[in-house]
Amino acid sequence: MYDELVSLEEERLIALQNLVQQKERVEKTYNKRAKARSFRVGDLVLKVILPMDQKSRHFGKWSPKWEGPFIIDQVYSKNAYVIKEINSNMAKNV
Repeated sequence: MYDELVSLEEERLIALQNLVQQKERVEKTYNKRAKARSFRVGDLVLKVILPMDQKSRHFGKWSPKWEGPFIIDQVYSKNAYVIKEINSNMAKNV
């Protein structure tokens, strides 16, 4: 009985190690293709409509996923921006 518990714990650790290695491989593959994006003041951008799971009943799965365009008004660190509508003075933090 004790030997089975020790064997089970060893198998659990091996499975955990395999899971960590697989996660690292997926992360490495994703990071090869991912492109860092940064915007400057005055750039035109689109804003994602959140939450994504709420869809218009009229359009169903064809509901828009983006809204805009907006203008970048201010740039903060770590990809934080203040955007404003083109025809409005109201600003939104994004």
